[in-house]
Order: sequence, then structure tokens, then C-alpha cells
Amino acid sequence: MSTPLCLLTCTLSLKIFEKALNFLPQHSSGVTFRSAPEGNRTLSPPPEKLCYPSIPSLNGALVPGYMEQQSLNIITMRQRIIFLFTLLFFGFCSTVVAQHGTAMEWLDDVELPTPPGSNSVRGFLYSNIAVLSNGRRVVFMNKQEGGKTIYYTYSDDGVNWSTPQLFEPCNFVIGLNSPKVISDHLDRIHIIWASQLPRALYYSQMDAELNYVIDSVLISDNPDFDTFRDMYITADLQGRIHVMWNEGITGVHLPEAHYSRSVDGGQSWSDEVLLSNPDNLPSSFPRTQLNAYSGDTLAIFWRDSVPGPTENWDLQMVLSMDGGQSWSSPTVIAPNVNLQGDPDLVIDPQGRFHLFFHEAPVSDAYWGMRVRYGYSDDLGQTWLPSQNFDNIICNDQRSYLVEGSRYDIQNDVLWTFWKEEDIPGLQGGDMMAAYSLDRGESWSDPEYVTDWGDPSIGFKAVALLPNGGIAANYELPNYPSSGLFRIFYKEREPLLVPTAEKLYFEKLLIYPNPATSSVFVQGLDGTSAAELIISDIWGRNLKTISTNENAVVVEVSELPPGIYFLTVYDVATKLMHTEKFLKSE
Repeated sequence: MSTPLCLLTCTLSLKIFEKALNFLPQHSSGVTFRSAPEGNRTLSPPPEKLCYPSIPSLNGALVPGYMEQQSLNIITMRQRIIFLFTLLFFGFCSTVVAQHGTAMEWLDDVELPTPPGSNSVRGFLYSNIAVLSNGRRVVFMNKQEGGKTIYYTYSDDGVNWSTPQLFEPCNFVIGLNSPKVISDHLDRIHIIWASQLPRALYYSQMDAELNYVIDSVLISDNPDFDTFRDMYITADLQGRIHVMWNEGITGVHLPEAHYSRSVDGGQSWSDEVLLSNPDNLPSSFPRTQLNAYSGDTLAIFWRDSVPGPTENWDLQMVLSMDGGQSWSSPTVIAPNVNLQGDPDLVIDPQGRFHLFFHEAPVSDAYWGMRVRYGYSDDLGQTWLPSQNFDNIICNDQRSYLVEGSRYDIQNDVLWTFWKEEDIPGLQGGDMMAAYSLDRGESWSDPEYVTDWGDPSIGFKAVALLPNGGIAANYELPNYPSSGLFRIFYKEREPLLVPTAEKLYFEKLLIYPNPATSSVFVQGLDGTSAAELIISDIWGRNLKTISTNENAVVVEVSELPPGIYFLTVYDVATKLMHTEKFLKSE
């Protein structure tokens, strides 16, 4: 139901209800209502022939104020009835207005199973989901009863899910908490998690069959303020694993942003690096997303605090030119008087920075909060389409908490997600999505991923599906009853590939696979330049061939046996296609 129609329904219903009240007996305790213009009710003396109830007296005299009090009681009763009816109807209308439907490409919500003996589970900040190349989806959850232990469930179709199993590192420490989960192009599942005893941050790894490859490797310990918070993990196409976090609770302590990396598949970790300035001002939520990037020029953003009499935030960035071995001093990006928070950075295959964040104007910090976007091709020195990040990609509605932004390298699609609220009081919160097919030059209309009406979803997380679709999950509070939580999962159908791209790659043929000495590439355009790039599983480019022909033979005899990727890049159209092949003896 639309907002105007809903309000009209409420108004008419209230009018009918108020008219119905006039048919109630017009006497009680000696007071009646007399017809008057709308909204101007007055009192009149009782008719002489009406029978009255006994009126209390004191020595034969009327108790002072009794009639006036009875009059007020009746007015108050009628007003209360109308007021309650108004609340019920506007509550109903708020729910109807909040329920807007989801985009048709998003499939049904699937309630995930709870661990044995549990009736309440929650998700985690940023990411609790991994998707493998064979389509297996794995979701981690926090069991609320009995010590809040960590479990995971998996599905091969997104509909049928396994009975949740205990995450085994829970047996090694006390108070395992806040796990973050991702998968990479090598089908490794990376998990970072913190523990209360010992006070430490750990890394674990599982393979595609959900076997533990690494059960627990120490990343850092003895944190400031005794706690690791807001951890984030990403893996690049060179196989490096990057972890960032802040130490201390935002809003309670004075946290700072930290970083560590692994270049040997998680077996060992570098000494932690302090990214932010230790200036006694909170620095929180450091993030970068490198799932589609293979270069050495990296960046990390976080929310920092601005000194002053009132609370204010800005965005700060550090750069690394050597893959995370060293980092620059922090730089403030697009500072202004408004509150900028929760930056989400994606670096695409060509090295473009894509920055998403929410901004709350000081003039209307609650309802004025919007999701803003900009991209940079010069390491953050200039930003387009506006240096001031005037590009708002959300609806004209309270929008915040951008999370889960990803670049789909196979389909050349940039995704981002956030939360929108349309009922006062942190209610009516739904998950939103938008995508770009031209590396941020333009954006789709926002899509509603969820539609629960009054409840506000939380801890949304996403992953890319092998077919170009999206896997998402989130938690729902007070479901199925007050005080309980459940996790729901849903998927988005793949985007339709643009016609030109689809036709281009339908003609493309790459064979044989496996290959021994040569790979044949046929069906190239032939009228424009193309680049053929061979890379290994670590994302390192091993060979690049430029051609204007429609067929090319690529020699691979010098490559050791193993898995490789062949990327075809059309220079004129900027279309890109990657296929995996096996080099055999």
C-alpha cells in the first residue's frame, strides 16, 4: 500500500470511529456532550428528565470539584479511546509503508538451522559467510545459549542446510568471539577470531571439504584495553592475507587501527603495524577489500575522530606501495563539518579505488544520513565524480552501515550494500544493494534485499556466487518470539550480461584444457587490439601477449604443471573474460 493511500485509510477510519462514539450514551455522572464544530467539544448541563446516579455529598452539600472531575474523566476516556485507536492504525500504516517488497531478482529468505540444543543464533559484523568455486556456501553463527559458542552450517544449493557443527578452535581457548570469514580464489576459507583467555587474535583455515588445514595461528596478543574489536580480513589475488582491527571498544575506549599480513598462506604473520596516529582520539573500523586485485599498491581506510567540543568524525587513509610491508602516514580524505563513518574501500583489477561511506549532516544527523560514493585513479589524491563526495547512491532515506562491497572480476560488476531505515527509533531497517557495470561511472537504482516491516535486520554479510549471483545472510531480532534471534539466508540471481559482452564471449573458444604445450584462443574480435594475460594461482602475471588477430596460439610449455588463468582483455571495449586451465606434463 502506498503512503498516501495508507494515510487516507487511517484518516477515514478515524472519522468513522469518532462518529461512532457519538452513538454512545450521552450521559454519565450527570454530564453530556453537545454537538459542536469539529475539534471544539463543549460541556452542557444535564437535561432535567434524565436519571442521575447518586452524587456524593458532604453534610448535604455537593462535594467540591466532583462534577468537574467527572467531566474530565469522560473527556479523558473518549480521548484515550481515540488516541489508542490512532496509535493502532498508524502503527499498522507504518508497517504497511515499511513493507515495500524486494527486488524480483532476490529469491526467498531461508531460515538457517540452529545448533543442537539452541533456540537463538546471531551473526557477526562484516562477514560470516564463504562461498567456494563448487557452489558450496558456508555460514558461521554465534550460539546464544551456553557460553555463546561458534558453529557453522553449509549448503550446496542455498536451500537445504546441514546441521550446524562446532567450530573446533572453540575447544582450545576460553571465550572465542567475533570470527570473520572469507574465501579466496584458491578455495581456501580464512577465519580470524579473538579469545578472552588468552587475550589474543588468531587465524584458522579450512579447505573446500571443510577440513581444518590450520587450526590456530597467533596473529597478535596483549591488546590495548584488553580487547580486539572490529576485525576485518581480505585476501588478494597474489594469495596474501591482510588483517586489520582496532584495539578497544569504540565509544568506551580510545582505540587505534592496527594491521598484519601473511604471505605464506596463513602459516605465519608479520609484526602488527599501528596504522593510525596515537593521538588519544578514537580510530575505528579499518577496512579494505582486495578480492579482485593483484597489485602491490594498497590502501586502508578507517573512521577517525576530530578534536573539538562536539563529536565529529572524518575518514583517514594510509597507502602501501609494497603489498602491505610498510605503510604511509595517515591522510584525511574530504574533511568537512559533517560526521563521516564506516568507510568501505574496494580496489578493482585495474587499481581504481572505490570508496563508500555514510555521512550524517550536523543539521539533520539522524534522518539526513546518506550513503556516498567516489572513485580515484591516482591513489586518493582526487575523487570523481565529485571531490566532495556529493554522489549519493541510496534512496532519499536514512541510509548507513555500508558493508560487503565487492568487485566481481568474472562479470566486471561492482557491488555495495547498506542498511535503510524508514521508521523512527531504529526500526524498519532493511538491507539494500546497488551495482555498477562501468567501474563506478554509473549506478543501478537501489534494490531492497529484505522486507520485514517493523523489525530492523542486523549483521548483514555477502559473498559472490560462482554464477555471478550474490549470497547474503543477516540476523533478525525477536524472531520467532521476543528476545530470540535467527539468521536468514537469501540469494540474488545473476545479472544479465550486457548484450555486446555476451555476444563477444559466446564466440570465444579456449582449448585444450588440460594443456601440455600450447593453448589456442579463437573468436577474438580481430578488428581491435586485445591482450592475453597468463597468471598463476597467486595472481602474478606471467605472460602478456598483444594481438590484433582473431586467433592466437599461446605457448605454455615453459610453465610448471599446475593451475593457471588466461584473461582476455579487449582494449577498445574494455571487456574482460577469465578462464582457468590446467597445465599438465
